[in-house]
Parts: sequence; C-alpha cells; structure tokens
Amino acid sequence: MDGYDALERLYSHVQQRSGQLFAPECALAEKALSFSFSSYFMLASSAGFLDAKSQRLAALFYRNCVYLSAAYQMARRGMPDPSGNNMRTVFETIVWQYGYLCDDSIYSAFTGLNKLEEEKFRLLGGKWSNTKERELENLRRKHSFQKAMKTLYSKSTFERFFSNPYWVLCQKAHSSIFGVNYNTPNMEGSTTMEKRPEELRDTLRALLYLSAENLTCFLNCFGGTLSQERIDEILAVNNEVNRKIPPAQGLVPDTHAGKLQFTLRLRKIGK
Repeated sequence: MDGYDALERLYSHVQQRSGQLFAPECALAEKALSFSFSSYFMLASSAGFLDAKSQRLAALFYRNCVYLSAAYQMARRGMPDPSGNNMRTVFETIVWQYGYLCDDSIYSAFTGLNKLEEEKFRLLGGKWSNTKERELENLRRKHSFQKAMKTLYSKSTFERFFSNPYWVLCQKAHSSIFGVNYNTPNMEGSTTMEKRPEELRDTLRALLYLSAENLTCFLNCFGGTLSQERIDEILAVNNEVNRKIPPAQGLVPDTHAGKLQFTLRLRKIGK
C-alpha cells in the first residue's frame, strides 16, 4: 500500500457500497441527523430565555448531534469501532441528561464536578494539588454512571439493558483484541464490504436507535418551549425510525415518569 491515496480508495469504496446496500438506513439516518440539528438551532435562537440547567442540557444535546454525525461518517466509510466509541458517548450522555433533568442530587454532583474540572485546567502546571485530585476522583466514583442508571431505572429495566442489542454494540466499541470489529482497512488489506458488511448495517441501526432516543430526550428537556408543530414532527421522525429497527429498551427513565412529559414508550420493550 503506497501513500494515503491508497487508503482513501478503500474508504471511498466502502462509503459507496454502504450507501448502495443500506440506502434506506442511510437516508433515514441523514434525515434524523439533519432534523436534530435544525431542532437545536431553533431552540438556540431563544437560548437567552433558558435557565442555566436548560442551557447545559441544550449544549449536551448539540454535542450528541455532532457525535452522531461523526459516527455516521465513520460507519459509512467502514470504521465501526470508532463509530461505536462516539455512540457509546451519546448513549451515556442521554442517560446523564435524564439524570440532570430529574434528580437534583445528580445535577448538583454534575455542577460540582464541572467546577473542579475547570479549576484543574486553570491550575495545570501550577497549584493543582494531590488533595484536589483525590477530591475530584472521589466525586467521580461517588456519582458513577452505573449508580446514575440504578437511580433512574427500576431493577428489572436496568437488567434489560444488558440484552439491549444497541447498548451491546456501543459497549463493543471498547473492545479487546478478541472483540474488535472488521474495520477498513484491516490487516488483511481487504475492505469491510467484502468481508462482513452486516457489521455496518448493525452500526447504522444502532445510530438510528440513538438518534431517536436523542430526540425523545430533547422533547423531555424542552417540550415546554417548542411549538406543537415541532413536537409532532419530532414524534413523526421517531416513529419512522422505530418502524425501521428491531425493538429494544428505550432510555426514558421509568422511576421518574411523573417528571417527564414524554413517557410513552415509542418502541416496544424487548424481552
């Protein structure tokens, strides 16, 4: 293989073939992504009316849109591993958003962590102490992702996540040498589309699942500031996605239903 042009030909080949083989998934992913960005920009135009918590939630939604967009680009070019890394971040961020929205103690820990992390960056190479570092690490351990999930979901719902095919795909992103996906280019010099194209199909479906969950979270965070027309459009996009992908556990918490406007399970819970 000589020069980057040879690599680019492999990536471009997979991008073309994935678009041909999975045209419906690609078209729907692009629709969901573009609609997510437009929803954010519509909200951002009135950002001055949002309180501090809402502004943080909006920033996290926008970051999810960016990460999903990057995940889509990588998936189309045959890189399911780095695509999955981005999607795992989105999965966890949606859960954290619900935590910040529904649980004051989780949100308080979030703001406390932010302050410590900002202080650390200001003091790097200067007066950041071991005591401060221990304080930061203790706060992270005390308010871990798993603890947040156990707060937001009932025991039975939490356990069902372990068989959620989309979460499994996201978890696979942190793979060992025994669990690596068939990325392009691989060590054999072949391309993903000639070996296991189904991996890209599954990656695209995971991206669709997360796009729908991201929009549902957006509705729960900002439904009160959106027009009914925009709400109906978001629900329509989500229903279109849900008809395309297999059923799986949704991310709307079931222990805080009374605090959420959009609690309807748009997706049948998988057994």
